Amino acid sequence: MGANPKPTAERLLVCVGPSPSSADLIRAAKRMAASLKAEWFAVHVKTPRVVRLPEAEQNQAVQNLQLAEHLGAQTFTLFSRSMAEKIGNFARRHKITKIVAGKPSHYRWQDILLGSDVDELVRMSGEIDIYFITGEPGVPKRSPVRVKPKGIRFYDYGMGLLYSILATGLSFLVHPYLELSNLIMVYLVGVMVTAIHWGRGPAILNSVLSVLTFYFFFVPVRYSFTLVETHFIFTFAVMLLVALVISHLTILIRRQAEAARLQERQTAAMHALSRQLATTRGVENILQVAVKQFQEIFESQVAALLAEGNGKLHPVVGDLSAVSEKDVIKELSVAQWAFRTGQMAGWGTRTSPDSPFLYVPMQATKAVIGVLALRLKDHESELWLLPEQLRLGLLKSLVKQVALALEVERLEKTALDANLAVET
Repeated sequence: MGANPKPTAERLLVCVGPSPSSADLIRAAKRMAASLKAEWFAVHVKTPRVVRLPEAEQNQAVQNLQLAEHLGAQTFTLFSRSMAEKIGNFARRHKITKIVAGKPSHYRWQDILLGSDVDELVRMSGEIDIYFITGEPGVPKRSPVRVKPKGIRFYDYGMGLLYSILATGLSFLVHPYLELSNLIMVYLVGVMVTAIHWGRGPAILNSVLSVLTFYFFFVPVRYSFTLVETHFIFTFAVMLLVALVISHLTILIRRQAEAARLQERQTAAMHALSRQLATTRGVENILQVAVKQFQEIFESQVAALLAEGNGKLHPVVGDLSAVSEKDVIKELSVAQWAFRTGQMAGWGTRTSPDSPFLYVPMQATKAVIGVLALRLKDHESELWLLPEQLRLGLLKSLVKQVALALEVERLEKTALDANLAVET
């Protein structure tokens, strides 16, 4: 049998990464999709290398996806060890005809040593056309919701020190019965436990202390930093390297477990909210259900504001009484800006960052129909210290559900009014 015929309708896919230049790539894909009258998709693939990137760079990828969604793309975040393989499979499954990707800016020797996603993507593309575009070096934008980073928690480092002391004590107990090579395992277990419970910094501290204490207490000459046998230098180097690798891998597993827990929490919250919204009728009742759910999930005071016929917002459920009467006017103006632009405003954003409220527009299918205002009770709570892509994913998903429920309620009311007019 011959090859499958190429689909007649153009469908375009743009590969989104954590680079600020991806914004130019997305805009170029938007222009191309508009000229071809094509449906287009923006896809970000989270590989192990991407997961290891600093949080600021991962947040940049989230902002790039938000830009693509704002410009009309269908956005997806995929998980795979191979970016090219995942993109290729996605393109075939969605009948993509053109792929837009960024031109690599690193040196060729890195591709030789580490492999090239670009070469792999070209090999797997088949009949799909691929366009490589060079984006202008961009300036990273501030996060839509900035959270003050955690300071140094001396308690965590104290626990790392304590685990190192416990490993040393246990090594003294078993030293008469075990070889030196087996004592190293005791210290490595201590490093792993520290990484699981207390994080990267304390694990690195434990790694260094484990090497030093093992050297001082157990390597001849004991209770001294004098080496009799030089081959122990290699042993120390390998021990430190293994300890650091174990702590790094443990942190990655811990981060993935945190992401899985939040995704489970997000799924449960969305199901609970959707169940309640499905059986609730009336705009005010829908907003009361939404406000109650948001208060529980985000540990916040919540108010819901809807637009009147003249486009002015007014509180429907909850209020802004937590601030003074004078500041209420100011807060309403910030909420009005979020409603008009469809962008977050208030606490942690570039617009009125000193506001005690975070204003999230309720974006329906075609327009913004209102704003949810969240006043955080604790800016350092567990939820708001998680990576931005997880926080915003949960927040935006739930707000979108509420907006769609309100839109359905409005359409049902419009249809009912039309039927009553016809009957009259």
